[in-house]
Amino acid sequence: MADQYGLGDPLFDPAEAKIDIVFIHGLGGDRAMIWTWEGDGRKHFWPKDLLPQACPTTRILSFGYNAGFAHFFPFYGPNFMPEQLTIDDHSTALFQSLIGLREKTKTADRPIVFVCHSLGGLVCANALSRYHGTDLAGAGLVEKTIGVVFLGTPFEGSSKAKWAGRALKVLDWVSTTHKEDMNDLEERSAKLMHINDAFQKFLKARDRLETGEFVEESACLPGIDPQSIQANHVGMCKFKDEDREGYKNISQRLSQWVLDLDRQRKGSVANQTHSVYMGDVHYRDKVENNRGVLMGHAHSTATDGVRVTGSSTSV
Repeated sequence: MADQYGLGDPLFDPAEAKIDIVFIHGLGGDRAMIWTWEGDGRKHFWPKDLLPQACPTTRILSFGYNAGFAHFFPFYGPNFMPEQLTIDDHSTALFQSLIGLREKTKTADRPIVFVCHSLGGLVCANALSRYHGTDLAGAGLVEKTIGVVFLGTPFEGSSKAKWAGRALKVLDWVSTTHKEDMNDLEERSAKLMHINDAFQKFLKARDRLETGEFVEESACLPGIDPQSIQANHVGMCKFKDEDREGYKNISQRLSQWVLDLDRQRKGSVANQTHSVYMGDVHYRDKVENNRGVLMGHAHSTATDGVRVTGSSTSV
């Protein structure tokens, strides 16, 4: 990929697409590598190679950003991370990229689903739950979000010690020579703790957001029944083929959401009531033997909603 950040080209974009599915990688990953299984001289980038068969009416996208450890657990004091490298800016970039693409392709009204691995889930949670103020496009994107799948995203509640412990596990995934101590990591975890609290409040306020959580051992969201994936934190988002249990669970969850949305739309159309609007009639003589409808002009909200049968007379 020429540019590893942002959305890049869609992985799948059929003309009949009705929903956007957006993948967000976690710590140390990129748009493709974190979702790619390698072995036996083969590679499978499953959001592109497998998922279109399960979700043929979706546009599939993958968002990339600089996912270094210090962007999630920033330093404080004289060596703090520059503002442009914080998780807030990754969340902003995610929404700006999606808003730009959806406006350019005239798909701003399309429902959207996020699939997130590890700390990428907190980038998404932060984007969804923070205050958007006068940013109507950002608020609109939140409104159009119908579901989120979390793969190994840590939700540790309000305990600084637990978040510091999570940071140590994260360091073990990406480094074998870390020197951070627990007290330091407690302070550096403050932002993630705040995102965790804000997102839980967001979920309580939203009764129309589907949430799927798949875990290896991560702490879970209250009220969400997680599904286990038999793999470590890195391997839980890489699938050799469509027969892997983890892939089947995730793809079935996504395809079910798409199917449910289609049913809702069809039900809405079937139950839609149409009206015929008739204009004023100005006629001051008597009407005798009228066996039809006397009107000035008519307009219907339904296709072919106004039909004239038999003879008609214009005055």
